Amino acid sequence: MTRNSPPDVGQKIKALRAERKLTLDGLAKASGVSKSMLSQIERGLTNPTLATLWSLTQSLGIDISSLLSEANAEEADNGPVVTVTKSYQTPEIQSADGKCTLRILSPIDMVSKTEWYDMRLMGGGILESEGHGDGTMEHLTVLEGNLRVRTGHDEQIVEAGDTARYEADIPHFIENKGDAEARALMVVITPQ
Repeated sequence: MTRNSPPDVGQKIKALRAERKLTLDGLAKASGVSKSMLSQIERGLTNPTLATLWSLTQSLGIDISSLLSEANAEEADNGPVVTVTKSYQTPEIQSADGKCTLRILSPIDMVSKTEWYDMRLMGGGILESEGHGDGTMEHLTVLEGNLRVRTGHDEQIVEAGDTARYEADIPHFIENKGDAEARALMVVITPQ
């Protein structure tokens, strides 16, 4: 089965809100998402970030994967299905300075255990992170360019084709000291 459009998250949120007898204002207050943003999401005028979806699903008492699921009973009866996420459907996160873009490649239902990203870091860009959960490890494979990785007091240069593995439960950063854009795949594994 071919999928041509993303799931209608806005309509699902609106239906869940109505089912729980919540007003726009009530869900906005419960989730911390502004009323105007919530209204735009429900009307399909904006694509919410993963963090926004997380806040909304937590307030609605549902799992984020059920919100993003397109599966229906007919598909389940037909057996295994190959799902394709089109490039334009892949969520992206940008750093505050706009020099780093992370495309979220991992399935949304794995976000608490394993995440993987296609990372593009412009020349001079830095991706700084506070420590993640206890025991979290990052695995960074550089595809193009060179990146500097620092965690704790250790610092390494990672060249194209190399993979760095490091503790990510302490503050750390990835920097592109070059002029050209660098690209890498990053896997974040958080123990349960």
